[in-house]
Amino acid sequence: MPEQPVSGPGRRPARRPRRPSRATHRPSPMRRTLFRRRTKEPETAAEFPADHEETTGAGWDRQLVRTERARDRLAASLWRPGRGQLIAALILFIVGLAGVMQVRINAADDIYATARREDLIQLLDGLGSESRRLEGEIAELERTRTSLQSGADTERVAREEAEKRVEVLSVLAGTVPAEGPGIRMRIADPNNLVNADVLLNAVEEMRDAGAEVIEVNNTIRVVASTWFGMDSRGLVIDGQPVSSPIVVEVIGEPHSLAEAAKFRGGIVSEITGPQIGGQVQIEELNRVVIESLHAVRQNQYAQPASPPPTPR
Repeated sequence: MPEQPVSGPGRRPARRPRRPSRATHRPSPMRRTLFRRRTKEPETAAEFPADHEETTGAGWDRQLVRTERARDRLAASLWRPGRGQLIAALILFIVGLAGVMQVRINAADDIYATARREDLIQLLDGLGSESRRLEGEIAELERTRTSLQSGADTERVAREEAEKRVEVLSVLAGTVPAEGPGIRMRIADPNNLVNADVLLNAVEEMRDAGAEVIEVNNTIRVVASTWFGMDSRGLVIDGQPVSSPIVVEVIGEPHSLAEAAKFRGGIVSEITGPQIGGQVQIEELNRVVIESLHAVRQNQYAQPASPPPTPR
């Protein structure tokens, strides 16, 4: 028989040990209800979501029909736009056109806005020289007109004027030698990258600066009908090959021609830039002699027209 705990003065009575509980932990009724509601599966058609039918065969058919109808409406609106769509398209076109024009204007203005002061002065000097030359030609033509209208020795004045015109036209056509002040431009092209476009740009810049006669390598006379190209031999002008270094002699106002070539973005900058890597030397000369001539070809189709009858 087990001994009973003895209680005495100064001692607390011993507690009886608890029996281990065999019952397991069970959730409360409220938790069981919530769990059932959350995990309950739909049992009827009304409990399925609204888009459940779209995952079935009939739902897919209705979806395809709606897609086809939307596509037909879009095609109809594109092929037969309404008045509002046409007005909106016209407004967008005008806005886009104005934007493109503004960008081009700004790009053209940036060329002069970013130019140095020295470059602008050179450009103005070239324009001033060209303006003075044109004013001199106008004054000479006015004197000729006055002489012809005065009636004094009209035949002699007309003959002299005709001879002057023949000389000028002969020089421009390249059928007679020419001399005068100008420049000599020597182009060194070690990499053979100076093509027809580059040389044509050089000729055009010289003409814009007032060049009257141009010659290349002492053998090729550049006139209005001269063409530049490339073939198996390299650079050719009027069918004649051009060897390096290229020497371009120009008759005109020396300072204007030299400054036009040296202008930033001009022919010197293009040739000496990293894309070509060439060298350009320019000499201003008081006398340049050009002796090469241009062979005139007979026109195949154009013929001189008879002068109109003189009104009585």
